[in-house]
Amino acid sequence: MLKTSLKKISKNLSTVSTMRDLKDIFLNDMVQTLEVRGGAIVFRYPDSVEILSAGEVDEVQVKELLAAGTLLQDDRYTCKEISHTEDSTSYLVMTRKRTNVLLSKEERHWLGLITSYLEVCMENVHLIRTLTNQLQDLSTKFSNSASAEEFQWFRKVMFELQEEERIRIAADLHDTTMQDLFFLKRRFAALMERFAMNPEEKQNLDNILKFVDLINASLRQSCFELNPHLLREIGLVRTLNQYLEKETYTTPFKILFDAEDGVERVELETPTTKKHILRIVQELLNNAKKHSEASVVSFRFSMEGDRYLLVYEDNGVGIGAETKETRRIGESGIGLEQMKGRVLLLQGSFDVTTLPQGGTSITIVIPVQEETEPKAVQPPHLRLV
Repeated sequence: MLKTSLKKISKNLSTVSTMRDLKDIFLNDMVQTLEVRGGAIVFRYPDSVEILSAGEVDEVQVKELLAAGTLLQDDRYTCKEISHTEDSTSYLVMTRKRTNVLLSKEERHWLGLITSYLEVCMENVHLIRTLTNQLQDLSTKFSNSASAEEFQWFRKVMFELQEEERIRIAADLHDTTMQDLFFLKRRFAALMERFAMNPEEKQNLDNILKFVDLINASLRQSCFELNPHLLREIGLVRTLNQYLEKETYTTPFKILFDAEDGVERVELETPTTKKHILRIVQELLNNAKKHSEASVVSFRFSMEGDRYLLVYEDNGVGIGAETKETRRIGESGIGLEQMKGRVLLLQGSFDVTTLPQGGTSITIVIPVQEETEPKAVQPPHLRLV
């Protein structure tokens, strides 16, 4: 059984590229194979500890033992050091078996073999993570028009990778978490039908069901933001209208959206172009939530000649008050620098100003793209208040 499991795990490790994969592919298999209560991969950095766990693991206790330097000797765990570098030390930690006994000699030997496989795998994951961070830092440096054409291929690849990851996360949320919530709600509803309850108990259970519905609605909105399927079904303008209308109920400010006549020409653009424009609006709105302190935020989408104009305005604190924060966000690949990257990829321009009366104005100009779709969705003139 251990040999068969070793072959399976070693084969699966070749597909691991993220820390999440380590948990889903590696840790879960190990916990099931060894029949332990839980397992974890622990990373000790100079100023912090990161724990990736599966099953039942007391992470607080593990951190305390690690800080005391007794994790390797504690008889409640079987612990193997995976690797040691200047930046970090990593450990593979297994709890006792479900029968409350320690691992056998053969299982400990098997664990040692697994650790050697894991060391190579984690080097690859660490390298992928480092390269990804470097690529994100690099992408924020190509934010001027002089370098836009030269690194157009780079921007395109980066945004394509981001969209692929968003679609994967949306699918995971839909297929796992949302399905679990659906079955949880059905079980609660079945309990309410099967058992006689007093009014107070029934009200409490009903409140739980409503809370589950709220969580599900929030996840559904997150899935839409990650993978906006409505772009294909009703077009960009209607999608923007519905998205901003839903956001109105959760934002601390009033949202105005005006799509002027003639802008329906955008529905002839490729799905990629329309998705970039939607992402720009999402990023503008997220930036407003975090930094604007505004009471009114407006979006105007229009067309002048062969150019699309997207104008964002708010009556908040202005761009000058948040310059430092904006720069920090830009360095991580989010915020204004991320928006600039999308605009430059579409061969457009991006202008940020502080309004005299207070607030921020961002004007984005995007030329009509050469490649278009053969058919267009024809939305009506829309205005949301």
